[in-house]
Amino acid sequence: MEAETRKSLWRSNLGIMMISSGLWRLGGRMTWPFWALYVLQLGGSAFHIGFIAAVSSFFSLIPAFFGGYLADAFGRKKMMYSMSFLLAFNTIIYILAPSWEWLLVARSLDSIFGGLRQPAFNALLADSTTAENRAMSYGMWQAIPPIFGLLSPYAIGILMDKIGILEAQRWAYLILFVSSFLGALMRWRYLTETLPQEAVEKVSALSIVRDTLSDFKETARVIPRQMWILIGMGMLFMFGASTGSFFLVTYATDDVIHITASEWGLINTASMLVTMIVSMPFAALADRYGRKKMVLVSLFLTPVVLLGFIYSRAFVPAFLYYVALSILGAMGSVASQALFVDFSPREHRGRISALTSVIGATQSFNFAMAGGGTIVGAVGNMVGGAIYENNYSLPLYLMAGSIGLTAIIGAALVREPEEREK
Repeated sequence: MEAETRKSLWRSNLGIMMISSGLWRLGGRMTWPFWALYVLQLGGSAFHIGFIAAVSSFFSLIPAFFGGYLADAFGRKKMMYSMSFLLAFNTIIYILAPSWEWLLVARSLDSIFGGLRQPAFNALLADSTTAENRAMSYGMWQAIPPIFGLLSPYAIGILMDKIGILEAQRWAYLILFVSSFLGALMRWRYLTETLPQEAVEKVSALSIVRDTLSDFKETARVIPRQMWILIGMGMLFMFGASTGSFFLVTYATDDVIHITASEWGLINTASMLVTMIVSMPFAALADRYGRKKMVLVSLFLTPVVLLGFIYSRAFVPAFLYYVALSILGAMGSVASQALFVDFSPREHRGRISALTSVIGATQSFNFAMAGGGTIVGAVGNMVGGAIYENNYSLPLYLMAGSIGLTAIIGAALVREPEEREK
């Protein structure tokens, strides 16, 4: 019976999502931790890092806005696999980019395709959980996909030390293209639609515009007060993460701590490993004792540990503080995502996800999973990029302060739901 349960899990939507996202992580974890360095290698500056992130954030707004309606109108699966294929092929621009301006184009296209996909992604994932096992499901989601990319940052870091950042990153993006294409293919072939057939409608472009505006008004009307509080917290958290998260790699390697690319890769590998280890136990605790406690512990401790990272001046303390940040991020992420879904009516989840995506209210209180793609994220990116060139530490201080304020608001205003949405 236990073997049958495991078999059914891997054939379920949650299992397919975990495997396909794991394939994406295989190549993605070779590029994401070093993205800012790639911009610098192609002639950009710290300002350009923030500028690219901010511009691409604005490009994601309209797609995310309509993506929620499309997810609820056409179905989650179709939006998932079609946008996943486009994201995979867009990786070719990163491979061939001759200057940082091409990264602006590629990142903007990523935002458009990702903005259209994300509401369907979130809704399909939420539909694959139940009220009883929601935090555990998100714990599995946080623990299993990173296994595929566990050694990726360290492996590419070693290659960067040997042949240089630019050439190594081009190889990394080639690997990302192959792995993401396979992930998109799996989603097209094996995902099952979760939206009831009678709820899937064929609509015209004009009706999408009209109905989207109308339906978002209805969605805003039914969102409970606690959800609005969480949205406000998510916006503040996103602003802080957007000011500093992109510059952690340059702060650690080129500018302040002066560790090597392979050492930064090792830090990221270790962080993923501990995240996988602690996510499931944290999820079980959140299901048993409530989401709020876990969220608040994470939010209150993260700024303190982040200050330790800021004052690090060698590999070992940077390693320890960053791993601690990852543990706290895993704790906050599994609990906050479950808490958001607890307050989200099932029939409005696609549009709620789109609404939070557009304004910049992250549903995952984990600094490693935030940092742009929204209105608030764009502002944070520009602020961080503008001040980093003059003060390496200030964007990280802003991140710590914003997360600390988020914790205070949560402690004062958030309540556990009396009845969780199914």
